[in-house]
Amino acid sequence: MIRPLRQRHRRLFAVLVVALPVAFVGGIAARRPVPTSALFPGSISGEPRRFTAIQWSRGDLFTKAPIRVTLIREQAGSGRFAVELSATKDFAKPDLLVYWIAGGSTVSNAIPENAVLLAGFNESIRLPLPTVGPAANGMLILYSLADHEVVDVSKPISF
Repeated sequence: MIRPLRQRHRRLFAVLVVALPVAFVGGIAARRPVPTSALFPGSISGEPRRFTAIQWSRGDLFTKAPIRVTLIREQAGSGRFAVELSATKDFAKPDLLVYWIAGGSTVSNAIPENAVLLAGFNESIRLPLPTVGPAANGMLILYSLADHEVVDVSKPISF
C-alpha cells in the first residue's frame, strides 16, 4: 500500500520539476508591458510647467516646522503660481501631505472640506497652486497621514 503511493508521488514530483519552471518562464513572458507616459491621456501626461520667476522666498511662514517657502510664477508678471517647499534633512514627519486652502478659513485638528491636496512632501518639492484670481489668498497645511494630525498651518499667503 505504501509503495504505490511513493511511486505516484515520485512521478508527480518529476512532472512538477519540469512543469513549474516552464510555467514560471511562460508567465513572465506573457506579462503585459509596464505603461509609459505615452499611453496616458494628454491631460495627465502633459508637459510639466516651467516656473521661472521668483516672487518671494520666506522661512517664517510655518511657526512649528523649519520649512522655507518660495512663491514662483511661470513668467514675471503673468502665469500660474507655484510654491517650492524645502526643509532641512533633519526635519522628519511620517507621510506628510501638503494641502492648499483658499480664503481665510480657520483650520483646527482636521483638514477642512474645501482644502485641495497638492502632493506628498519630501525634502524639496515644487507644487503648482490651483488656479486663483489676482487678489486671492490662502494658506498651506502640512498634514501627517500616519499620525492623523495637522502638523502646521502657514500664515496667509497673498498674491
